[in-house]
Amino acid sequence: MKFPVSMAVLIILLAVLATGCGPGPDSAGTTVAAPGQAEIAGRPAPVGWLEVVVPGGPPSVVTVDDDGVWAAFHGGGLLECSMADGRWSSYDLGPAASAPVEMASTPAGVIILSDSALIAFDGEEATVTPLPEGFDPSDLALDEGYGAVVLSDEGSLAIACADGWEVRSPEEPIPGSTGLGRLGPDWVFSAGDRLLRYDPEVDLWQEETLPAPGPVLVAGGRIFVTADGSVLARTGPGDWERVFRGRLCGDLAVAGHRVIDPAMPSDVVADALPIAPTSLRRASAGSPVWAVDEMGLMVCAEIGAFETRLSSYDMERIECTLAGQSTASPGGSAGVTPVLTAASGAFRIYESVSSRPDPFTEFPARRRDLRRPLSEISIEEFRLVGITIDPAGGDQAMVEDVNGVPYILYVNSELANNTRIAEITANEVIVIQEVTVDYGPERGGTASIPTIYTMRLHEEGGLL
Repeated sequence: MKFPVSMAVLIILLAVLATGCGPGPDSAGTTVAAPGQAEIAGRPAPVGWLEVVVPGGPPSVVTVDDDGVWAAFHGGGLLECSMADGRWSSYDLGPAASAPVEMASTPAGVIILSDSALIAFDGEEATVTPLPEGFDPSDLALDEGYGAVVLSDEGSLAIACADGWEVRSPEEPIPGSTGLGRLGPDWVFSAGDRLLRYDPEVDLWQEETLPAPGPVLVAGGRIFVTADGSVLARTGPGDWERVFRGRLCGDLAVAGHRVIDPAMPSDVVADALPIAPTSLRRASAGSPVWAVDEMGLMVCAEIGAFETRLSSYDMERIECTLAGQSTASPGGSAGVTPVLTAASGAFRIYESVSSRPDPFTEFPARRRDLRRPLSEISIEEFRLVGITIDPAGGDQAMVEDVNGVPYILYVNSELANNTRIAEITANEVIVIQEVTVDYGPERGGTASIPTIYTMRLHEEGGLL
């Protein structure tokens, strides 16, 4: 629809539709800037489930901290996303990290457990420490000093020390050991329907029976397990109580379509979970929730907080690296090849409002992401949902296509039919389309004439 251009005085405004993803990251509805700066007023930024389109399929293991998320892939590929700017960086850690088993983060970087070694990576250098000979690793945990403790499939513990490894083993092998955690002085894990506890200070092994087979989770000073469709908490040796209906999943739990903190069952971490995850990770209360399933990676966060789609060129480049076909020049430290620091990306958000009551229905299992390249979409297909004005730059406009799929537009974003975003103001998006007109040979031939469109917000947040 065509409107006359209005160059209004820049008023800082945020007017977007809220989605239901639990509390999510903290965001204030109204913020007053420092003296001399503009005042930002509006509703809280929308929070939802964003699909992260990463190369190489779903990551093998994921870990999170307050600085961001790390995702390790089969073949030695490692992706890092920074909370500071939401951008991804990619690295090739080589053969030592080709079969990742588990991963943990530290203030200095990330520690990756592979099938044969422990790799400490600080973003520039990787230090590889081979595991004890014949050690079949199943899980990794860190002590208070960020020292590594590795659990074997047979129930042995390899504790990192100055001389390498100190291995502690039960009297008899315990096949199927998994789910290593720390409770007081004890290292805790499970093997089938057995709960094992080891106190390294007194070299004491203890064992008791679990209500059901499966990995245990240590959280909030308690031990949790899933049994008969419910999450149970240990109250004493051999005693367990039902906490809520659901199942443990990584660091958190799933109850219906909600993500729950088992240590605080009343804390709904995220609503409307659109997938059946195999792992859920969260660094701390209020931080984004990362979910992994058989198809890939998702995050529950403010829209636009993270890059979620890399360009086709960048995707192909990383996929080649993950496949061992990197063309990067030799160099770097300890075999680490920096591959890419990604540029801009789009987002995908799942709404839990009545318009999308069942995310599984709208997004088939084999194609959850319905976004199209902006270059294939005409401006007439978009409906303006909200505008964010950033005094430091990076103004954004949130739009939806005819299917309700949201996109973020920036100044100079290019659309179909020689159309680009020229300006984003407090209440409108100004669009310029270059239209070619043929006047005929007698009148000068063809000419390119700019046609101006505006998409405008209603003063109260609706649309004109």
